[in-house]
Amino acid sequence: MVNRAPNPLGPTAVAAAGYALLFWASVLWFGVTEPDWMLSYMIPAQELPMIPVQIVFAIALVLSALSGHTLTAVCLQRNRTATAAAVTASGAAVWMGLWAFTLDRYLQVGTHAEFATGATVALQQSTMVGAMNAAGAVQGLAGAALLARLYTAGKRLKAR
Repeated sequence: MVNRAPNPLGPTAVAAAGYALLFWASVLWFGVTEPDWMLSYMIPAQELPMIPVQIVFAIALVLSALSGHTLTAVCLQRNRTATAAAVTASGAAVWMGLWAFTLDRYLQVGTHAEFATGATVALQQSTMVGAMNAAGAVQGLAGAALLARLYTAGKRLKAR
């Protein structure tokens, strides 16, 4: 049996990094139009240089995607399917955990000052609801298309 090293720059890594960048691009509009909301009202947006913040956010997303990809690829290559599933589940748990901690903040739209005084608008009544639906649709469709492409590419490789 030949032990092949995982390829961190293979097509699935490119797909993971590409999807991370697509996700970033799909939420960039919110960071520009509602920066306090995007920061979950944790700090007033005017206190931060938002262009560097967006760049760091993009880099963090890509590094997270590539880290998860590489850990999962190594586990799969070593026939540790349960561990690979645990890596994927832990990534989803961290993401859902962040949502759980901040959901009440993301359901309100306004400035940092409006949030502090309780004068925000409910997300469903805000002007952002259409953009949120569009971003979710883009993310969902792109994710499904990417998974389908990777799945069919994997089937073609196995058939050879």
